[in-house]
Amino acid sequence: MTALEQVDSVLTLSANRFAGRDISLDTLIYDIADSPLLKGGVFLAAYWWLWFEVDKDGVHAQRRNVVVALLGGTVAAVVSRLLQIALPFHLRPLHTPELGIHIPLGVDSLTLNDFSSFPSDHAVLFFALSVPLWRRSRWLGAAAFLWTTLVICLPRVYLGYHWTSDVIAGAIFGIVLMLVLCRLIGATALPDQVLRFGAKHPPVFYSIAWLLTLEVAVLFADLRHFLLDTAHLARALV
Repeated sequence: MTALEQVDSVLTLSANRFAGRDISLDTLIYDIADSPLLKGGVFLAAYWWLWFEVDKDGVHAQRRNVVVALLGGTVAAVVSRLLQIALPFHLRPLHTPELGIHIPLGVDSLTLNDFSSFPSDHAVLFFALSVPLWRRSRWLGAAAFLWTTLVICLPRVYLGYHWTSDVIAGAIFGIVLMLVLCRLIGATALPDQVLRFGAKHPPVFYSIAWLLTLEVAVLFADLRHFLLDTAHLARALV
């Protein structure tokens, strides 16, 4: 085991040290980690707020930035999943017996055993979505980064779903990727086309926007499950 792996193990075990002792605490942490409301719900509420925010002249000045951010977040979510598939398989702490992790009470030890843990897709997406909020307001961005760290990522380390390095790597990758995507997408005409479409066809636009933000909030979980089911069915038929 390298020095970095030792540090990673120590940090991961530190976050997990209270697990497996009290069913109430473990259940609370599990419910926090599993809550779409506390994860994507809070972030997307912030973006809907920015969408309807008006400046002193009554102009919706943030709408283009919101479009860029959500398009960038969608790309970040897809890229993080592709990285988990393409990179060498990385066992989660929960599935690493030699680590000596405390299994939280009520958590199935086989949870997520088919998916690589590196990088944390939660860290990639929500740290990425924190970047445009930081650019809009330092206090809002700081709150988003802190929320992502303490409410979204730390519980997943506590439960043994991720190593600390999964979260750190995901955070760095998500932030850098969003900075690049904001520049690239913002330089195109696509955000303006989206805004024009929204102004011309509000019922269609808001229906699509609601569905998109819903899927972003749950990390496209429904879509991923449908794609996996389709792939399994296709393999069975072949």
